[in-house]
Amino acid sequence: MPVRAVVTADNHLNRYHAKMPTARLEDRRRILRRAFRQAVDKAIAIKADFFLQCGDLFDTVDPRNAERSFVAACLADLLAADVVALAVGGNHDSPRQKTDHGGYHAADLYARLGGLRLFAESGTIEYELFERDGLSIAIGGLCWNPLTMYGDDPLVGIEFPNPPAGRPDWKLLLTHSSIEGHVFPGAFEPIITRDSVAKLDADYLLLGHVHARTHFELGGTHVLVPGATERMHYEEFAHDPGFVVLDLDRDGRSRHEWVTFPAQPRCRIKVTGHEISPQPYGLRPPEERPTDVIVQRVEERADPECITTLVLEGVLPREVYGDLDLNAVQQAGAAANFFFDIDTSQLQLQDEFGQTGERGVRLSQVEELQFTAAAMRDAAQSSHERRVVELALEHILAHYSYGETPQ
Repeated sequence: MPVRAVVTADNHLNRYHAKMPTARLEDRRRILRRAFRQAVDKAIAIKADFFLQCGDLFDTVDPRNAERSFVAACLADLLAADVVALAVGGNHDSPRQKTDHGGYHAADLYARLGGLRLFAESGTIEYELFERDGLSIAIGGLCWNPLTMYGDDPLVGIEFPNPPAGRPDWKLLLTHSSIEGHVFPGAFEPIITRDSVAKLDADYLLLGHVHARTHFELGGTHVLVPGATERMHYEEFAHDPGFVVLDLDRDGRSRHEWVTFPAQPRCRIKVTGHEISPQPYGLRPPEERPTDVIVQRVEERADPECITTLVLEGVLPREVYGDLDLNAVQQAGAAANFFFDIDTSQLQLQDEFGQTGERGVRLSQVEELQFTAAAMRDAAQSSHERRVVELALEHILAHYSYGETPQ
């Protein structure tokens, strides 16, 4: 029988969504817990020797008691099934400094109770040596280092030492980082270089952090990224969640199997400015309101289990935008979906001269208030009325930050 391990990462238990209503947020967190539990149940069902967690078990350094208790129950079940659990801290659940929760990881309490081996060092590789069916396996860990910056390589100058008796049959290293050729798009963060991997004395480098899975080999080291157990960000569509089952044989051969399960449904509904502009320059019949056109599109894609984003993009005349009731759209979308959000970052407003500007017209509550107030001031019949509008605008803008993000 091979030595068997279940490898998981980026479970992000306790994840928070700022715009999500409380009841929906609890449902979403339940989905995240269920995904992690599938990895635990798999390890128990196949009688795995090890359960390896490669960082970001929690989404924060201070998870709620509900998530803490849930993980405790999972680790207790693994312990009862003789599955050894080992983990490293990730960028989400590692304290950024010693004054942050005393420098302790949320998972440290499980380690102190004997339910988990937590590798908490970020400057040196700690490891544990195991014997299984005549095979010696060293499993080491390197925690996320919050002091590293863009351009740093977390493995530079790091050595995975051998036990006093010599090199074991298998060496597995758990860590949490991007790796050259497999990073988040546009991320400015530490990256493990391929040169560092080629110099590493390890049979497997098991990586958390990037949510999409991958596997490749460099200099005799297998790089294995299990991916996240759920799609975490609204823009994540291209990968399926899951984990990995890794088998290590006596003859030095190994193999892995991806275990995949459906993610919570997600969809993007794109509506262009051309679609909601009136004929003859747009597609909307003049008897229809732009709000009704959008609501109809949203209701056609209704799914009570789906996390849905409405993307408004392209060029839109300012008067059409003024006729839009985005609050009504939001209410219709929220009623028809698990969660609904409106993205206007790709929408440009066209002024009365047909111009959009080099960077488009920013959609913000502040600018819309200013535009509306200017129209009211111009229409005022007296200097007194104009002064009332100006004072009202001053009082309202006092409650806004000019650094707000587009609405």
